[in-house]
Amino acid sequence: MIRIRFLKLKLLFIFLMGLTIVQAQQLTRSSLIEKAIEKSYDIRNQKDEAQKSHLDQIKAKEIYIPNVTINSSYTLLNDDINMVIPPIKIPLTLPGLPAGYSLEPKLDPIRLQNRDILKTDVTAQMILFTGLKAPMLSQAAMHKEKALAFLTEQMKSQIILDVITAYDRLALIDQSEIVLKESSKRLDEESAVALKAKQVGLITSYDMTKIDVARQELKSKQVELNSGRKLAAARLRQLTGVSEEVIVSIHPSLLPCLLVPADSTVDNRAELKALNEVEKAADYKTKADKGSYLPTVAAYGKRELIKQDLSVLDPLWAVGVGLKWSVFDGLQNYREIQKSKIDQDIARNNSIKTKELLALNLEQARLNLDQCNELISVSAEKRKYAQQALDISRNEYKNGLNTITELLASETEFQKTSLDYQQAVYNQRLSTLQLLEATGNLNLEQINKYLNE
Repeated sequence: MIRIRFLKLKLLFIFLMGLTIVQAQQLTRSSLIEKAIEKSYDIRNQKDEAQKSHLDQIKAKEIYIPNVTINSSYTLLNDDINMVIPPIKIPLTLPGLPAGYSLEPKLDPIRLQNRDILKTDVTAQMILFTGLKAPMLSQAAMHKEKALAFLTEQMKSQIILDVITAYDRLALIDQSEIVLKESSKRLDEESAVALKAKQVGLITSYDMTKIDVARQELKSKQVELNSGRKLAAARLRQLTGVSEEVIVSIHPSLLPCLLVPADSTVDNRAELKALNEVEKAADYKTKADKGSYLPTVAAYGKRELIKQDLSVLDPLWAVGVGLKWSVFDGLQNYREIQKSKIDQDIARNNSIKTKELLALNLEQARLNLDQCNELISVSAEKRKYAQQALDISRNEYKNGLNTITELLASETEFQKTSLDYQQAVYNQRLSTLQLLEATGNLNLEQINKYLNE
């Protein structure tokens, strides 16, 4: 019974491990980037801000839609409103009447308005002309929306850089572990040879201790790699939301990148495009403020829904066109125009400043990539010579022509040059990403073109 339960647990463990491996195989560099972009809260907030600007754009256009309201009120007066007609003397010269006789008829007051007044009406108003403010504000909101969209693209580029940096870190750790495993394998072979030499008195216990020290050095470096793997996996988990158990089972390759074209510029940077849109938005905002000097024209209509409480002077319905022209507003609009022009100057200055800084950053990225490409060649040559020196040292050691100290020194040097080469490849890939970012071309299409998986 216990064996059956143990077998079930074993099968479940194998199934879960297989499922983790399958999930890891499905996680490519591109899929991790897509997950990170989808998860990014900053991008979500930026898209929401862009949506708000889009709503402002629609709102400016919807000002021409009629505004319909229903108004109702109840009023109690101290008395009815009446019109009193004073007596009129009408002279009469009829036979039988005394001379100078006049007729003064007295008329009842005419009621103009009841004391209790209940009114309900429906009123519609439609803007016909806003002095060009509405279309200008709509254009300003549209360019602001575009600016936010470009900033979203810049955020995506940063996420791509972060994901690939952590992804390549896993690849660097994998390649470093391969170097350590090969060193450990050679150390085991050298240890077996040294043990036989010690048995016949060719080396001492002190020489055997050096092999143990070298073995502990390998373990120390392995501990550092394990810690680095966990840190890179934690970073990818934070970026993508994928569990660390799946991420640590990813084993990507680490190959030098293809060369990026040298004639790249900063014109495609999202920040410059965003600042250009901000400048256009400020320009349209200035035009909208200037439109306040023009009149506003609106059509209106009104219909009374309760007739019995209307006065004799109140119309049942009315339509018309109104014009509002602010001739002098205490210089308030003039100050708004001045502020809009200042915002326009700030956007223009920021655009020039940013372009200069981005050009400097591009030159630095290009120089860093050139340096990394040269260092890869140098590291490859150093590793080749260290490999040759190690092979010679191993053969001499087997033939008793050198000491264990010299052999371990050759092993350490080859191990160092191998790790340096892998680090040089990692740095070259990172520099390529930074150059693509500096030119505004860090996207999935470009990294699949220049980065080897």
